[in-house]
Amino acid sequence: MSASAPQYQRIANDQFTTSPLATLVDLANAAAGGEIVAVTDEFFAECKNMIQPEPALSCPGRFTDQGAWMDGWESKRHNPTFDWAIVKLGFAGNILGFDIDTSHFTGNQAPAASVEAAYCPEGDVQAKGIEWTQVLPKVDLPPTCHNYFMLTNPDGKVYTHVRLNNIPDGGIARFRVYGTVQPIWPKDPSEIVDLAFLGNGGHSVVVSDQHYGSGGNLLLPGRGNNMGDGWETKRSRTPNHNDFVIVRLGDKGHLLKTEIDTSHFKGNYPASILLEATNSDQEIPVNNEWVTVVSQRKVGPHEQFYFDLEHSDKVFTHVKVTIFPDGGFKRLRVFGVRDVEGAQLPKGKVEIKNGKAVVV
Repeated sequence: MSASAPQYQRIANDQFTTSPLATLVDLANAAAGGEIVAVTDEFFAECKNMIQPEPALSCPGRFTDQGAWMDGWESKRHNPTFDWAIVKLGFAGNILGFDIDTSHFTGNQAPAASVEAAYCPEGDVQAKGIEWTQVLPKVDLPPTCHNYFMLTNPDGKVYTHVRLNNIPDGGIARFRVYGTVQPIWPKDPSEIVDLAFLGNGGHSVVVSDQHYGSGGNLLLPGRGNNMGDGWETKRSRTPNHNDFVIVRLGDKGHLLKTEIDTSHFKGNYPASILLEATNSDQEIPVNNEWVTVVSQRKVGPHEQFYFDLEHSDKVFTHVKVTIFPDGGFKRLRVFGVRDVEGAQLPKGKVEIKNGKAVVV
């Protein structure tokens, strides 16, 4: 095998949570803006199911006009070549691994798959001249299980689309593309941006508890659909308990305003929140001093709460949101100005209108 050929390590299911893949972003996730742009065949089950954020369901005895209902992508039988689907990633990024999940496909799963990737920020990704690069060679897919693959020699390129080859046909429940977002920043260095936003490279690196919802959901675009696409912890019974999420910002900067959105959390929102920040060159800050930028404040149900941030003269790389004593909320926004050449802090008051920061 040549040095440039893609190489990978298969990760056992019980080792995923402690593997590097568990800390990465699913670039293909529909909740992050991933979408299916082309597919050869979806006779038994629609391809869009494959990139939904929720785990695949099993519904024995449920049928459609085409056959048994399956929560995933399933093509018809007897393909003499192979089926494929092109996924537009929610955000352009570096690809570091995959989960080609065959859950609940017990004998009708795709027996093998491979993955190619392309960079096409504009135009037709199927046009002639678009270069497709193999990023995962043909791999075997056992039935009804997660199939995690971590690339051991990632090429470091930025991609906008992937093509999943279903070899030769069959079902795939979920398809995850693990990687890191490569943000596209405004030309104006003084523009106020959400430095915690997933699309700007923000990433949750430590979460104390995510029993009902992932801490990474806080950084997704939009305001979501229900409690399932927010962050929620289990109920605590210990006095003085709290839970927290640490977010590595997409870029270091001066922090000005935050939004805590408790949409859909009507009886399980936190009693109060605290926001701290630090400056660290580590992915996960260790033994760092945390500076309070929002002192402990009460929040309420199903609402957006805005707070001005203290210490806007300082530069921070990470924020830590702590909830007391437990509960959940939908989104965390941290608006600020990047610490780059030519950037200037705003002279007026910052307000959030329709999800954008404006100076008044």
